[in-house]
Amino acid sequence: MKIDKLNQQIILNLQTNGRLSFLELAKMLDVSEGTIRKRVSWLLAQGVIRVTAIPDLDKLGYKFMSIVGLQIRLADLRNTAEQLAKYPNICYLANVTGRYEFIAIIFARSSKEYSDFMENVISRMASIVRTETFVNLNIYKGHGNWLDTTQIISSLFGEVLE
Repeated sequence: MKIDKLNQQIILNLQTNGRLSFLELAKMLDVSEGTIRKRVSWLLAQGVIRVTAIPDLDKLGYKFMSIVGLQIRLADLRNTAEQLAKYPNICYLANVTGRYEFIAIIFARSSKEYSDFMENVISRMASIVRTETFVNLNIYKGHGNWLDTTQIISSLFGEVLE
């Protein structure tokens, strides 16, 4: 699927401000409102973009963010993934290659809440062999639980998405 320059500009502008109206986008990009409406509808229908609200977890009291590597007994991989995915503090869980079977992004209100979660939930799961925690100190790209993909979108012009 090709993303042309206009679609790229629409995506970039909506990433910056998802509340822009079709009329505002049309004026910014010097095209008709109908063109913007048609393009956004197509991008949505193709699954290239989706409309969503991204809460600022820090402002909601979740001040502690960590990335956790988890070594899992391979025989228990899927079952463990299903169990872990049920916990609301685990906002991202991926099966990965390397030293760990899973990488998780975990949010908590405090280091104490995180410690309690690790002690009372994670350490009690027999299938988890080892963990390694990387505590977020400063974010230099992205915002809290939102990944900054604007540079990827900026580089798409002329490239094929799969």
